[in-house]
Amino acid sequence: MTPALYTLLALAAPEAAPPVPAAQPRPVETIVVTASSLGDPSDAISQGVAVINRGEALQASISGGIGETLAGIPGVRSTFYGVNASRPIVRGLGEDRIRLVLNGLQGIDASTISPDHAPAIDGLDAEGIEVLKGPAALRYGGNAVGGVVNVVDGRLPTKLPEKPFAGEIFLAGSTAEDAGTAAFKLVGTRGNGVLRVDGFRRESQDYKVPGFSQTAALRAVTGDDTEGTAFNTRGEIWALGGSVARITDRTSLALATRQTKSNYGIPGEEAFIELSQTRYDFQASIKDLGFLDTLTFSITTGDYSHSEIEFDGAIGTVFTNKGYEGRLEARHRSIGDLDGVFGLQFAANDFAAEGDEAFILPVTIETVGAFWVERFNQENWGAEVGARYEQRDYSGLAGARTFDLGSFSASAFLKPVDGLRLSLNAGYTERAPTEVELFADGPHAATQAFEIGDADLKTETAISLEGVARWQIGGATVDLNVWRSSFDGFIAFNPTNQIEDDLPVFLVSQKDATLGGAELHVTWPLGQVAGWSVVGDGGMDTVRGSYDGGGAIARMPPAMVTLGLEAKSPQMRVRAEVQSIAEQTRSAAFETKTAGSTALNALWSWRPVQSNDRIELTFEGRNLTNEDIREHTSFLKDYLPKPGRSIRVSLKGSF
Repeated sequence: MTPALYTLLALAAPEAAPPVPAAQPRPVETIVVTASSLGDPSDAISQGVAVINRGEALQASISGGIGETLAGIPGVRSTFYGVNASRPIVRGLGEDRIRLVLNGLQGIDASTISPDHAPAIDGLDAEGIEVLKGPAALRYGGNAVGGVVNVVDGRLPTKLPEKPFAGEIFLAGSTAEDAGTAAFKLVGTRGNGVLRVDGFRRESQDYKVPGFSQTAALRAVTGDDTEGTAFNTRGEIWALGGSVARITDRTSLALATRQTKSNYGIPGEEAFIELSQTRYDFQASIKDLGFLDTLTFSITTGDYSHSEIEFDGAIGTVFTNKGYEGRLEARHRSIGDLDGVFGLQFAANDFAAEGDEAFILPVTIETVGAFWVERFNQENWGAEVGARYEQRDYSGLAGARTFDLGSFSASAFLKPVDGLRLSLNAGYTERAPTEVELFADGPHAATQAFEIGDADLKTETAISLEGVARWQIGGATVDLNVWRSSFDGFIAFNPTNQIEDDLPVFLVSQKDATLGGAELHVTWPLGQVAGWSVVGDGGMDTVRGSYDGGGAIARMPPAMVTLGLEAKSPQMRVRAEVQSIAEQTRSAAFETKTAGSTALNALWSWRPVQSNDRIELTFEGRNLTNEDIREHTSFLKDYLPKPGRSIRVSLKGSF
């Protein structure tokens, strides 16, 4: 894309996040978003939302973790500590300001502690992935001020499958990472009982890069001219899970288990991480309880650990996290035009780090919260209000703190004409500081800083506003989200002029800050050509984060524009798209600027007519222009570009 075209499309967008990945076609059926408070269809949710199905999640997860799976969705980017360790960033916020959950409950890992820690949740597990963009604190707590990513794995069914026996297998490979991927599931039904077994494995080598690993400016300092391959970016992960369930017209009971193991290199270091997690989930639901339409109880327990191991076998640091989270939710019967849900949430985690880089002492975190949401619905307009109270307790060797937190939200929607839905949302969210922000005190290799927390930090508060317009006309769709969040006491680590253990000292502090941005996604049918249905689409998003006293918030994603063209026939689907990422010149004082890039992606998939959509062969080309693409959101952006040109081949079969 030429600079002139980019400038024309991005006039309204000073900075931002990305758009639609090749593997995200537009949904044509009604999609219920279970992560929303009232389980609404995606087109009836007042905030920004994106949903991808299993096929899309599998294709997008061929060579990377959950951050890479979602990094092309408008408003979503990746922390990108290599392809293996990546978490989603939603509207410029990451770490503990978004909730990454499995079936609505926490992941129980250490991925929010450090950017080189991979989540124990992966897109290859997903039956579907739901992304709520913007505050979702009422149901998930103040740590969801940036949004929620909910991976639904299908192991806790509430409805009987249509077939008595069904299965699926997925095989794929990718050239840039020399990655091989396999996933399967088997589901059997007899009477009211359901039995499921599933699993996946992904293995990759050091991935190929277009040129030098380090930027020109960094090479001038380090003299490191390594090129062609990103050192120590190989990895492997496997998971095996299963569940049993009993489902009747009024009740459902399900018990699931999952074992995950991972081994991956720490990019640029002569060390790797061995990760292990055992997780159990239970869910029970009953309908028609007098005043209550549905009562649901769910709980998860997890035992997580990972070791950071040098190439010579020496164990540097061991991180452990053992805990549970439970939720009791009740949805009451409609009272006239009123629908509502209320519930309790409780959780506890014992977190510890031992070894050379244990920059935080062991701590126990306990949380309990109660929430309520009520909606008034008319045919052409409606309103929703909700509130949450939450208490979070920290106790450990470094100290103890208790935070009492309140969150409130209100929204209204209007349908002035057929096909047009306008929404306005307002929210007030209180977030407790994390254990790292409170108690960190030591060298942190992943961020190349000596981090010092502050046990006297106050609650971080945010006031958020969002306007949403969804318009469907003549087969075309337009989705526009404009949002702004004002933070009182935004918490961040900032540099000092001191050096400790040969690392710059970063001290946590609080400053008032403002984040704002917009997301636009448009699709339009271009007609029929020789039996092919042709559709064009475009996306653009932007986010800007600034401290009220001046200065940019670090690692804010730059603007991105995507233009796509797609054609479908009864057997085939062909897509080409151009993604243009702006340069990021508006950076914090201690970080470097990031150059822009333009990449070409393409996809071709084929289904045999006689397969009845049960077999699909896909060829996908990513970054076909072999661009040097660097994520401004990454701590490693000056050391590590994203993979170069890659061809992905996948085969998906089901019965």
